[in-house]
Amino acid sequence: MKKFTHYNRLVIAVCLCSVVTFSNIYWLQPLLPTLQQEFNVSLLAANLAMSAPLLGMGLGLLIFASISDSIGRGPILLKGMIAGLSISFMLPMVENYTVFLSLRFIQGALLSVCPAVAIPLLGEELRKSWLPTAVGFYIASNTIGGISSRLIGGASVDLLGSWQATGFGMAIVTAILFIGVYVALPQQRHFTKQKLQLKPSLNMFAKHIQTPQLLIIYIIIGLGFGCFVNLFSYLMSVLEAAPYELPSALRSLIFVTFLGGTMSASLAGKFGNRYGQLAGVATGIFIMLAANLLLSHQNLSVMTLGMILMAFGFFFCHAQASTLVGRSVKKGKGSAQALYSLFYYSGASLGVFFIAPFYEQWGWQGVLGSTSLALIICLLLLVVYQVKYNGQQKPVVRSA
Repeated sequence: MKKFTHYNRLVIAVCLCSVVTFSNIYWLQPLLPTLQQEFNVSLLAANLAMSAPLLGMGLGLLIFASISDSIGRGPILLKGMIAGLSISFMLPMVENYTVFLSLRFIQGALLSVCPAVAIPLLGEELRKSWLPTAVGFYIASNTIGGISSRLIGGASVDLLGSWQATGFGMAIVTAILFIGVYVALPQQRHFTKQKLQLKPSLNMFAKHIQTPQLLIIYIIIGLGFGCFVNLFSYLMSVLEAAPYELPSALRSLIFVTFLGGTMSASLAGKFGNRYGQLAGVATGIFIMLAANLLLSHQNLSVMTLGMILMAFGFFFCHAQASTLVGRSVKKGKGSAQALYSLFYYSGASLGVFFIAPFYEQWGWQGVLGSTSLALIICLLLLVVYQVKYNGQQKPVVRSA
């Protein structure tokens, strides 16, 4: 009974921590047009409010993943989250946009402690038979935090009258949820302290970067997530303007389409086992390209279907690519996945600079054109992978 209680407390704490983390990262996405007006900045500059914390998160993951091996998962998780949450209370009081972006970057780096240590913490503390279910709950919590914060952020700015009031509200709600994390998180029982050795870690990172088949997957996921996140960011401005002129609360409902990604992630495993992860990545990219065709239509109903398809395709690709990285390395799996996360979040952060000139020249159709170009590059990289490294990745077929 004690082990069962320990299991429940740990899973609840990690899931709540995930909701807190991604709520504080993504609540601003539907409010980018509002930030553009409030700070009197360009649309590109407004989009940096999302790019900055995602870049910080990618870099922070490398740091926390390394040092948590030597000082423990639980203590660093709590301290990093407290520091990140404190910035949430500071953001609404900032009037200088450069300072605002700097704080968002630092906050992303601090909150990356959750995705950096969550799964290793679960893996150390839980029985192997419990782990898949626990990881499933954790991933679902990522989705809940991301979607719910966007919905609440978009609706609250109309209700409360300003993004600052919305920011304070989000900070208070997530701080209350974090109290639940602090109370529920049990002490670690099975952590084995490891000596922090910087040089071997850096050598392993360098080895992975110099492995062509890994580098190809890293670039693909960076381009894919960069297209996905920034397409939705620009969509907020498109839906605010004519002919749609949707208020913030209605614009935020668009993020419900992310549930299409939740569904596709559950199907990705079966597909990969039957056809291989490489085919799964390609399938996800083709689905995203098909979604772009629907999004080019001006009818909002057709565009909504395109958004669902876009989320379905990206998360299908993401699940396959992540698994492919894990199966492509025999040593340094942790560092390989950390680099995957670095490219994943950095792609989302830097993608805005790639899309911006296309948007300025051709508007929404330019956004779709630039993302389609990036996705075609991904397909070309997959052809290179298939031709040169096909024999090194085979599907794992399991009996029904």
